[in-house]
Order: sequence, then C-alpha cells, then structure tokens
Amino acid sequence: MKWLTSHRQTTRARQELASLAASIGMETMPAWAPGLLAEVDQHAAAVRDILILGNGGLGPVELAGYAGGVEDVARERGWRPGGHDWVSLRLAGVCLLAMTPGATASIEDGDAALS
Repeated sequence: MKWLTSHRQTTRARQELASLAASIGMETMPAWAPGLLAEVDQHAAAVRDILILGNGGLGPVELAGYAGGVEDVARERGWRPGGHDWVSLRLAGVCLLAMTPGATASIEDGDAALS
C-alpha cells in the first residue's frame, strides 16, 4: 500500500505545482523578455542544485515542498504573486523544472539532462 501513498503524494504535488504555475503566470512565459527568462533559468539551476546536492530528489513532491516553503515564508513577509521579484522568479524556476522533461535526472547527468 506504500505505492498508493506515494502515488497520492505525487498527484497532490503535481496539482500544487499546476496551481502555482497559474498563480504566477507561467502561461505568459514565452512572451517574457529574454533577460527575465535568463533569470528564471538561473533560479531553476539553483533550485535543482539545492535539491539534488541536499541528497533529495527532483521530482514533483520535492519541487512542491520547496516551492511551498519559499511561498510560505514570503507570504509571512507580505509577498503576493504578480511581479518579477526574487520570490516570483524563484517560484517560476521551480515551475520550469516541473515542466521540463528530464529534469528529474540524477546529478550524474548534470546539465545535459536539461538540454
């Protein structure tokens, strides 16, 4: 039955990531300025490194957990979605990882897995 719990966690995490993507406007990402896209890419790389090098995984559960922590702390400090501030860009980086095929690769695969 452990597989069922794991499946539920993964499903819930994917739902949370989809909701986050909608709240920060990921659907408009193709129209973002190149410099902004580069910043999001840098945030995605940083999140990937934090999660993988911290001996964690890079699946939906880990990404949703990381995003939830960032969002909770930011909201406690008055942050709201809608801008292009550090928190929004960090969360966009998490969403980018969640939407990128192959992002769940191991550290041995390095950046090649994301190309």
